[in-house]
Amino acid sequence: MKKLLVFVTLVLLSTSIFAQGSIENTKEQVDEKVNIVVGVPKAPPALPILRIIETGALDDVATLSYQEWVSPEQLIAMIQGSDANMFALPLTVVSKLYNKGINIQLTNVNTWGVIYFTTTDENFTTWSDLKGKTVYVPLKSSPPDYLTQYFIENTGLKIGEDVKVVYSTSSEIANLMIAGKIEYATMIEPMVTQVAMKNEKVRVVFSFEDLWMDIYGEETRLPNAGLGGRTDFIESNPELIARFESEYEKALNWVLENPKEAALLTEKEFNMNAKVIEKALPKMGLMYMNAQDSKPYLENFYNLLFSYNPVSIGGKIADSGMLYDKEI
Repeated sequence: MKKLLVFVTLVLLSTSIFAQGSIENTKEQVDEKVNIVVGVPKAPPALPILRIIETGALDDVATLSYQEWVSPEQLIAMIQGSDANMFALPLTVVSKLYNKGINIQLTNVNTWGVIYFTTTDENFTTWSDLKGKTVYVPLKSSPPDYLTQYFIENTGLKIGEDVKVVYSTSSEIANLMIAGKIEYATMIEPMVTQVAMKNEKVRVVFSFEDLWMDIYGEETRLPNAGLGGRTDFIESNPELIARFESEYEKALNWVLENPKEAALLTEKEFNMNAKVIEKALPKMGLMYMNAQDSKPYLENFYNLLFSYNPVSIGGKIADSGMLYDKEI
């Protein structure tokens, strides 16, 4: 009987130790998950992030969440702080920060074109018609800002002398345009669609991508925004970043293939009108291209801005270290 009791005790003890070990192993697996916080605006690059979170596509290796930014200044503060480690950002911002020595890399370009010049002035036909007028522009120091300046000054007009530029948020500009309180504005989707649906006098005069093709040919595209991350975070998690990029591309393609579902998800997370998002999606310029494959398009983009105003990209053309290379 004593031998039986000893045997049972040993079995229970070993089972307890095994169970405890399993719990500890499970805890270690949970602890090994990397926390990815992505800084995003309420704009096209954020939609795939919402999809990845909804499907839990990275749940086996990471905890993914997002924090919203509404201005380049807030984005820059976020990058220089410690609240996030990946970012959806304008291509001018990543170049400026990289040239300042801030450790950041661009992992992909995901938003192309997407910028439009709009007006309620039925007589407006060319940039030169803006002499003596006021133009509203979102996101100071972003591609919409510098490209608007470039196209205006390319006609011989001077910003600040012939044309006044006023900066505001995308949502504020949209509200002013809907109310008929402003006549001229550079906007991005989905704000263009939102405004046009609520004010029938608003029309798109120029697609910036069409103007870009006039410069570089029909085979090119105008890059606008992408994803990037802290260099130390990327280098410390090479396999995770490669996986993140793969899932982001899949999610982006899902958004394009399922506009109604993507619009409902955006409404749920960002409180944006689903009907507007669904209608705007084909014009949002979403297309995934990794940083290395984007290089020829980025060179055209940065070269043009550098020739116009070197300050717009941080004083020089950034070296290749700014572009993430998944092979490294």
